[in-house]
Amino acid sequence: IGLTWLIITDGGYHFIYIYFVLGGWQVLSFLIHLFSEANWKSNVQRKGYGLTLCWILVIGLVGYLLLLLEVPLILFYLIGLILVSPIMATWYFIISVRELQTIRNRELVHLK
Repeated sequence: IGLTWLIITDGGYHFIYIYFVLGGWQVLSFLIHLFSEANWKSNVQRKGYGLTLCWILVIGLVGYLLLLLEVPLILFYLIGLILVSPIMATWYFIISVRELQTIRNRELVHLK
């Protein structure tokens, strides 16, 4: 309801900040998990997510370099990011929920 009200009252101009907040939080969380001592590094889903983030970054850098060479393909990259970001957010949410379930199951293992 809050997001709908924001889009209606503000014309949706501040709606784009939500992409940066959610995406930034996901990348920050991923980097914290990557450099932490936890054994989540062996998680196949997390590795796939990290590889996808790396490819998104590489494609963005190539698009930026092409923009410097006056080949304006960066617009296609930015539109692609708008379309892919909800998928990435859902994927990271699923990874996080599965890890939380694993943590909760580990806590109860000693009770068996």
